[in-house]
Amino acid sequence: MRIGFRISVLAKPPAGIHRYVKHLLTALMKIDHENEYILYTNLPIPFKLDLPENFRISRVCFPSSKLHLWYHIGLPRVLKKDNVDLYHDTLFLLPFSMPTKGIITIYDLSGLVLPKHHKSKVTLTSKLIPSAVKRTRRIIAISEFTKSEIIRLFPRSKRKIDVIFGAPSPDFHPYPEHEIEKIRTKYKLNFKYALFLGTIEPRKNLEMLLDAYSQVYNMIPHKLVIVGNLGWKFSSIFKKLDEFGIKENVIFTGFIPDTDLPLLFCGAEFFIYPSLYEGFGLPVVESMACGTPVITSNSSSLPEVAGDAGILIDPNSSESIAKGILDLANNPELRNKLSQLGIEQAKKFTWEKSAKKTIEV
Repeated sequence: MRIGFRISVLAKPPAGIHRYVKHLLTALMKIDHENEYILYTNLPIPFKLDLPENFRISRVCFPSSKLHLWYHIGLPRVLKKDNVDLYHDTLFLLPFSMPTKGIITIYDLSGLVLPKHHKSKVTLTSKLIPSAVKRTRRIIAISEFTKSEIIRLFPRSKRKIDVIFGAPSPDFHPYPEHEIEKIRTKYKLNFKYALFLGTIEPRKNLEMLLDAYSQVYNMIPHKLVIVGNLGWKFSSIFKKLDEFGIKENVIFTGFIPDTDLPLLFCGAEFFIYPSLYEGFGLPVVESMACGTPVITSNSSSLPEVAGDAGILIDPNSSESIAKGILDLANNPELRNKLSQLGIEQAKKFTWEKSAKKTIEV
């Protein structure tokens, strides 16, 4: 079978969907030696992909690589020319004119459910999801929660949804102390810290996290380290530092390359992820795989991913988040227990499993 596979997200800075597509593609290349894959993108991929013989990249620039027209006009022409049997869109859309069968992956429906938490570009693109859901042959949802959201909004799609979880990269695992010390030194984190990882934007609920941290920071030895690119509407988040008087205790690192993230997780005493809405919550699994205890939300997909290996809090309550932080920060026995439970929970998610299920679909 000749399969078209969209990789244009890999041309953008690493984030959740970028990591999902990259690791799924890597796993597919390792285990699928029968099907032929054509990887479509409008922009050059800024890193090397070591492709086997049955994988090749096709860059689509017609009528322009910078406009979405490449996708709705150029891509259908190339799919037809390449005689593709099946097209897999990894960004939950389909071209308006499809010359072949298509499947889509849906990570979450926050653009439809929480439009105020996204840029207008995201909400406008999300309005194309109903058309893609109607026309696709199958839908890959990355969690049972995402599946339930798809069914809630699009009841007729129920019979064509398959759940395929994401997973941590094999690089996420416990590391020896001497390697962790190197990363602490590199980023000047030679103190006890709690970690947050995610784009600095409203959906990640950072204002509530900072409110919670301000209630307990003088009762715990941990500073709060926030890792991630600036998203949008982030100015109010930085204003909270002065408002809460915690500027000296909160460190924003900005973007950190993927190669350093596992060690950064291992160096943290615990990880906090009070996101309002997640289709999967990959950082939670990454943290657990490193043996770092997790505090996360009791809503959306996050309880499903964390299982019994994390402390679940109400993301809409700063008091609930503060209690979770206090309970974990001052209880090394609980941290050790959750560390072991987290490692076992993370083993349930592997890219080999995800790739095999994707091939079945």
